[in-house]
Amino acid sequence: MKKSLLQGISIFALLMLVFLDTASALDAKEIVGNFREKYKSVKSFSADFEQTTIVAGRKRIAKGRLSFQKPNLLRQEYVDPANPENMTQLIVADGKKLWSYTPLINQITKQNLVQDESRMELLPGFGNSIENIEKNYSLSLVADELAEKSGSHLVELIPKNADMSKTMFDVLRIWIRDVDSAPTQFMYKDQKNELTFVLSFKNMKINPKLDEETFKFEPPKGVQIITVPDQ
Repeated sequence: MKKSLLQGISIFALLMLVFLDTASALDAKEIVGNFREKYKSVKSFSADFEQTTIVAGRKRIAKGRLSFQKPNLLRQEYVDPANPENMTQLIVADGKKLWSYTPLINQITKQNLVQDESRMELLPGFGNSIENIEKNYSLSLVADELAEKSGSHLVELIPKNADMSKTMFDVLRIWIRDVDSAPTQFMYKDQKNELTFVLSFKNMKINPKLDEETFKFEPPKGVQIITVPDQ
């Protein structure tokens, strides 16, 4: 998976935080416009997640839980599906650095979070383009019989500029639940690298009160630390 997409996924949590006003007659621009406005009121978010990654036809499924707080605080815990109390990976963004700890190999990677506002990952793959989504992406509603039966809408976003997809994605799809206008699933497609990434949520909480200790990370003693150079 490309580094930019990995960081987008880690700091991506903002895209999960959307509540949208739905109406009987919706179009993609209306949904995205509501998303942009509702996003401003979201301060924090937590949920259980299931992550499916397909690379060159090979599928991998991971589960876990995450907490996010604006502007760039994240705690994302991956767990053993057979034993949810056993953490297999921990990702923490503390506002300045992004830490990724894998207990099995006793290793940590750390990298500086991008502080340049022109490069901030406000949304997974969007960079700072939240204010110009319609300008940068082609928007459409996609027919999804299964989603519609369950009371959801499916929105598809495709970069208008071909160069954008080289570092981000070719297609992003978002499933939005009608009953409370919450986004429940996201799918990225990177056709060049034969990558499909699907993220779905359960037990979502919007604007929960989160302890500041949630986003602090202290490397355990004796763990190998690898520093990822800035781009």
